[in-house]
Amino acid sequence: MSAAPRPPADLLERPTGEGARLVALAELARAGRARAALTEGSDPEALHDFRVAVRRLRSQLRAFRGELEGAVGRKLSRRLRRIAAGTNPGRDAEVGIALLDELARGASPAEKRAAGALGARLAERRDEVYRRVEAELLPAFDAVAARLHERLASWQVEVRLDGAAEPLRPFRAALGAELGRHAASLLDALDAARDGSEARAVHRARIAAKRLRYLLEPVAPALEAAREPVRRLRQLQDLLGDARDLGVLATELAVEAADAEHARIAAATGGAARTRSAGGRAGRAALARRLAERRSRLEAELGRRWLAAGAAEAAALASGIAALVEALADAERTSAPAVAAD
Repeated sequence: MSAAPRPPADLLERPTGEGARLVALAELARAGRARAALTEGSDPEALHDFRVAVRRLRSQLRAFRGELEGAVGRKLSRRLRRIAAGTNPGRDAEVGIALLDELARGASPAEKRAAGALGARLAERRDEVYRRVEAELLPAFDAVAARLHERLASWQVEVRLDGAAEPLRPFRAALGAELGRHAASLLDALDAARDGSEARAVHRARIAAKRLRYLLEPVAPALEAAREPVRRLRQLQDLLGDARDLGVLATELAVEAADAEHARIAAATGGAARTRSAGGRAGRAALARRLAERRSRLEAELGRRWLAAGAAEAAALASGIAALVEALADAERTSAPAVAAD
């Protein structure tokens, strides 16, 4: 998919209401391009791109809902959330199939059979999700996108000549406030996940890292201080996302094993004809061990770089975001007054 349109170079200096709309419209355009690629069917990453685009759009709408002044109501927000959630099982299946293909390379025959059986099951789910995406979710997205564009593409400002209104604040002010809030949420989640026992904190950290990155990426081309935090956030998101994907696949493998055991018991008690389970217990057990070992290595890396007391990556990210927020505040303090409006 070709690059999505970017907000204007002077985005940070635009009035807050305008800047928030420009960012949201750029993300809406990104989602529209991903939707078109998904329909064409020639891009194997199309579903992933569409999911990410919708997620980025939702993140911007959530972060700047105050600046958008009610342009996006709860009904549209709920519809976007349902669209995003509807694509999750398909993408999980795609990722699981790719992981199984990777694990099958150099594996034993029993492991390959087990991986093939689970891969076939995931492929059925993926194809089912694609059918639902095409039949239900894309038409729903088209309707939401049209409404969003209608509501975001214009912005009314009342100019007061008597000086009674406060000056319009630049977008950098709203961005700085949101960056500080999102960074605090991420660092709190990392602190809570430090002992390795709080799974919900790890999940919160993964979501917070995404949202913070989505805030930064639209301004990174014009704001050099944002580029290093974006790089670190991508690394953190990759670690957290890979660990999560391995956990999802391990759960799928456990379900496959439980179903096979249920079929074995049913056959043994005369409840049903027994069918041969591809890979058998040994193949599934070997795959499970390899998944657990890989996840353990990722979690050790995550702990060393991000969760340990005084971890260098977490400290560097916190420092970078703090410096960026301060730079945005300094620029606002030294900028000329904007046009007054009600």
